Amino acid sequence: MDFRICICVSLVETLLVSTWTKTHDGSSFLAKDRVLLFFGLLGLQWGFMKTYRVFIYPFFFSPLRNIPGPKNNHFFLGQLVHQYRATTPIELYMRWTSTWPDSPFIRHLSFANNEMLLINTVEAHKQILQTKCYDFVKPQFLMRLLGEIVGTGLLFAEQQDHKKQRRMILSVFSVPNMKKLLPVFQEKAEEMTQFINRRMKGAAEGDVEVQSIYTKATLDSIGVAALGVELENLRSEELKMDFLQCYIRMLAQPPLSALISFINVHIPIRKFIPMEANWGFVRASKGVRSMLTQCIEERIRDVKSADKEKAAGADSRDLLTYMVEEREACAGELKIEDIRGHLLNFLSAGHETTSGSLTWASYVLATRWDVQEKLRTEIEENLGTMTIPDYASIERLHYLNNFQREVARLYSPAPATYREAATDVVICGQLLPKGTQLVLSPPVSNLSTRIWGEDALEFRPERWDVLGGDAATPYGMETFGNGPRICIGKAYSVLAFKVMMIELLKNFRFSKSADLVALDGRMPAVQNPAVTWRPRGGLMIRIEKLT
Repeated sequence: MDFRICICVSLVETLLVSTWTKTHDGSSFLAKDRVLLFFGLLGLQWGFMKTYRVFIYPFFFSPLRNIPGPKNNHFFLGQLVHQYRATTPIELYMRWTSTWPDSPFIRHLSFANNEMLLINTVEAHKQILQTKCYDFVKPQFLMRLLGEIVGTGLLFAEQQDHKKQRRMILSVFSVPNMKKLLPVFQEKAEEMTQFINRRMKGAAEGDVEVQSIYTKATLDSIGVAALGVELENLRSEELKMDFLQCYIRMLAQPPLSALISFINVHIPIRKFIPMEANWGFVRASKGVRSMLTQCIEERIRDVKSADKEKAAGADSRDLLTYMVEEREACAGELKIEDIRGHLLNFLSAGHETTSGSLTWASYVLATRWDVQEKLRTEIEENLGTMTIPDYASIERLHYLNNFQREVARLYSPAPATYREAATDVVICGQLLPKGTQLVLSPPVSNLSTRIWGEDALEFRPERWDVLGGDAATPYGMETFGNGPRICIGKAYSVLAFKVMMIELLKNFRFSKSADLVALDGRMPAVQNPAVTWRPRGGLMIRIEKLT
């Protein structure tokens, strides 16, 4: 919009100068002179406009300028320097929400003094996520932040397109379909147990890095659910990397690579940085997309062939087969790029959510033996020697259910996501002009003492037995989001977590590793900047085999 205004003003000025010159001294501008004059005026207009937008408007004219927020801004980068130097991705958000606990929004400045509003109250979350959900869209910079890893698909679909796509794939995540996945989860859980035993090399106990193991197990599970194949069979011939290696490269970035990704969110520099720290990320991202495209093309051929059972399986359809069948029914309306986008959403967000929850759950078990023993006792008393627990039996594990929710509350996989006002809209009495960008950080709600009480930072599964006030509403916890855009794979992630946790507790006892003992009660350092809440460098846990 600013650029178009500058063009129009420059055109008018060029015409006025040309007319004035001809009227007063009889001379006329040549076409070349008019072009040079136009571009010169355009440059001046653009410079004045940007100076106004960056250094004047946010401080003197913006309707958002009186919203409370931090004042220790860099003159051009706002809070970006402080966010990059913070110990965690949410450190500043939690500091601000404790300083202004009752304000619906907290205003802070970003790159080029762009105004950002942190959503800060339950009512503001409710209006943005539910009441006026479709008055907001995902901002363009979020595509650079997440799109390279999780693709587009349902995550970035908007308005009617989002409703249509969500309806199309919702049945894949129905309870009956989840029940059919139980044997898959159990098989991968048992493979995970065997993998841990191999890591321990015959020893009765030892320190084991668990985050990488959980990533492999959950990615293998989601490969069967989403693609109907074992991901260990998929490998990029060009990169000599498999799915797991590609995702580790994208999610656990080295410091320089993380810095490039951090800058790329605000200034699209990715394709201009000729460094291995950058190109390694790019190759991994392209590798995942190439492997998925190959899977899609093969499944399309299978579905078109007479061998339907090969494509769909005897008992259930995976997400890829379902979408390919929908594509055939709609005469190709669903493009290969659309299918790949949905698969990237599910593969990336799905496995990272579950593996992250398992990682932090292991940290809790290692540091809270009382919680560990209650869980193990409940599992032994209710499941006994049951090889594959059925869905109803798992749902009856009351303490495990509370444990899962408390892990999700305290250790939300996503530190933040973002929205942008698609039109002028009023939220909690505050006018948000079109284009206003908002930060939705789940920990702001999940860890709020106003919602969860003075013990909000304590791990206490029992709190879920007696919820009151805002904690009893859906908007008291934002780990999976809420409203029409709530995470479609929530049921999948929760069930996979429970099955794998049951298998782990049946076979192992968790305690503090040497690394955790050295921390003396402090939480492990987390990766920052990062798009997920991950322990920096993994998590070492002391694991003891149960006889």
